[in-house]
Amino acid sequence: MEAFSLAIGFLVIFLTISFFAFRINASNVDTNLPPGDSGWPILGETLDFVINTDKFVRDRMKKHSPDIFKTNLFGEKMVIICGPNGHKFLFSNEDKHFTRFLPLSMHKLISGSQPKSDKLDLNRYAGKISRSSGFLKPDALVNYVAGMDSIIQNEMKTQFEGKTEVKIYPFSRSVTLTLACRFFLGIENPERVAKLTEQFDKVTRGLHSLPFNVPGTAFYYAVKAAEEICKELVDIVAEKRAGVASGSAQSHDVCTTLIVAGEWSDKEISLKLMGLLVAGYSPVANTMTFFMKFVGERPDVYHKILSEQLEISKSKQPEELLSMNDMQKMKYSWAVVCEAMRVAPPSIGTFREAITDFSYAGYTVPKGWKVFWTVNTTQRNPEYFPEPYKFDPSRFMEGEGFPLYTYVPFGAGPRMCPGKEYARFVILTFVHNLVKKFKWEAVDPNEEIVGGMMPLPEKGLPVRLHPRDV
Repeated sequence: MEAFSLAIGFLVIFLTISFFAFRINASNVDTNLPPGDSGWPILGETLDFVINTDKFVRDRMKKHSPDIFKTNLFGEKMVIICGPNGHKFLFSNEDKHFTRFLPLSMHKLISGSQPKSDKLDLNRYAGKISRSSGFLKPDALVNYVAGMDSIIQNEMKTQFEGKTEVKIYPFSRSVTLTLACRFFLGIENPERVAKLTEQFDKVTRGLHSLPFNVPGTAFYYAVKAAEEICKELVDIVAEKRAGVASGSAQSHDVCTTLIVAGEWSDKEISLKLMGLLVAGYSPVANTMTFFMKFVGERPDVYHKILSEQLEISKSKQPEELLSMNDMQKMKYSWAVVCEAMRVAPPSIGTFREAITDFSYAGYTVPKGWKVFWTVNTTQRNPEYFPEPYKFDPSRFMEGEGFPLYTYVPFGAGPRMCPGKEYARFVILTFVHNLVKKFKWEAVDPNEEIVGGMMPLPEKGLPVRLHPRDV
């Protein structure tokens, strides 16, 4: 009891000092800073941000400025840049004014014990892997399409067939991580993949949480899960390294590529693989989930996709797997996926850090401040997408396209997601196998969408499956 009272006393003193320090700092700010609020001491406006990121940004664009406003998130002084001009400014000034930044919770979970000064740039790193090994380039992915098809068919048979109701988000996570384990790690052991899936679920829930590492919080369980994942990855790397040394390694995966490069230790490789798995796991699973949600509500869209996919099947021999040529024929299916990513982007935005003072929209932002950009300031803007909340895949089939920097689910510029083509092939392979075998509808059409930076159906999108008569 005495220890508890002492702890409370220290907490009160700490918060009091922090409050007055906050007030002093707030009174000395540059008057040319963008408009905005700093929120509570220490917490800033983080709680509002993580509860509903989209609403947080929209409300403050109306209150402060549609171009840029300041806030305080995750203990960092931050500005949020909005709209296509903001996107263009940011993407055009990567490495000139901006560098990659991850809030403490994300950095801790993805990069483990690496020093915070070691900037972990997942897109830049993945791009380096792509350039050195060619793994993520379309001409290299040609060799993996059939493998993706085989794995997805097997996962669908195991988890869908014979069932009348399934939860889509857990399925999409499982199949996405199974594919990532195969092509990134070179492993196919179902038990090992299931173990990793369970741990990654916990990491995902903690990525955008407040970094309070105390029992009972999402971040606490995410840290424990990340430690378990890293241990498993170190074991996998050691096994692969032994295979490379003995000459028995046959798989062409990212893990083997890193080992052969000879630049990193097993621990360093495991941390890099951790980052790649996080980057290639949740976004793809989220897009699959929302594809199912939106198409399940639109029988007309479903039948157009089905017609396209059946034409592809007719051109193939029985049991013949998909090829790159088949991917190129899925134009309407990809338009549907693009519209799903417009309405419900796999991630609402990402962070940067200002490496110089910079000026934008008449305001000055000091070096060291953090920057957040968000896709929804353009993708849900009626100026660029009429009736923005209406699901309309024809947007991506007709007309001359959209103004630059308005449709940016994969980002743009030097840090544009290098895994875009990998994600496209995975999702289209999933779509091909899904619509040929099943029709579906949501168990709860009014299921709430929850979450901040990665919104998802609250119950995991349970659907009723109806096998098609083939």
